[in-house]
Amino acid sequence: MNYELMTIIRPNDSAWSMQQKHLTQPDTKLLSISPMPDFQTVLKKYQVDGINLLDQLTKRTFDPETFLFFNQIPTVKNAEVFMNENRSISILHEGFEIGKVFLYPQTRRHVKEVRYIHLDKTLDFVEEYAGDGKTYSHIFYDKNQVQEIQFLDDEKNAIVTYYFYQGQINFITIKNPETLDIQTTYTTLQQFIAHEIARIVSAEDTVTISYLGMELFALEHTTSYNILRLVESPLDDNGIIKGNLRLILENKLTYVHKVLMTREHYELLKPTGIHLDKIDFYEN
Repeated sequence: MNYELMTIIRPNDSAWSMQQKHLTQPDTKLLSISPMPDFQTVLKKYQVDGINLLDQLTKRTFDPETFLFFNQIPTVKNAEVFMNENRSISILHEGFEIGKVFLYPQTRRHVKEVRYIHLDKTLDFVEEYAGDGKTYSHIFYDKNQVQEIQFLDDEKNAIVTYYFYQGQINFITIKNPETLDIQTTYTTLQQFIAHEIARIVSAEDTVTISYLGMELFALEHTTSYNILRLVESPLDDNGIIKGNLRLILENKLTYVHKVLMTREHYELLKPTGIHLDKIDFYEN
């Protein structure tokens, strides 16, 4: 299998047109590593095949025929979902606004998320909804700082949980979807993604990435044949080779086996004296 690995699908991103073109090839799938509640909806829109890491772990399913309309939100008993004059949507209870409703763009008022608030207007928690209207996640706050994110299965069980300390993820748990017992824990997001992606791809697979950030480190423990198809300049704003690219070309970062770039970008590297034997070309 060939995988186009990315964080989330960004149709306006410079890499997407090329990724989308490759995704039309046989035995090719998109592999998304970050939370994306409307993942399946976007796949359907662009007619490509793919899997998302969080969806894979929670084993959530997708029903393309369903959605959650704004006045059908499961919320506090006796609460009223009210559309304001400016078209924003509030949840009112006993005369107080306890939440705000946000919709997916370009839909017939399909719910994307509900943000519940305290009387002082600080966030209490957020309920995210997938494109088919099922609850996707619960995000809990304290003093407007995220504390915990629970990614849910179809029965609203928290299967994957991110825990935060001072705004940073410092612990992740994964439960067995059948027994709901914690089966795996991680202390960093990078560790979580790298180990779980290595469970998905195999030595027979080819994985292509486009950027030098989280996508790159997701490959750390894989046994697949890995390609960087560079869509950005190989040099930083100071004209220096980007650090992670240098590590790849000097073979200090060994889990990327080939680098594809334009001839224009290749010419930028020639005067630097860096090893170029891993590089091949693609056309814009």
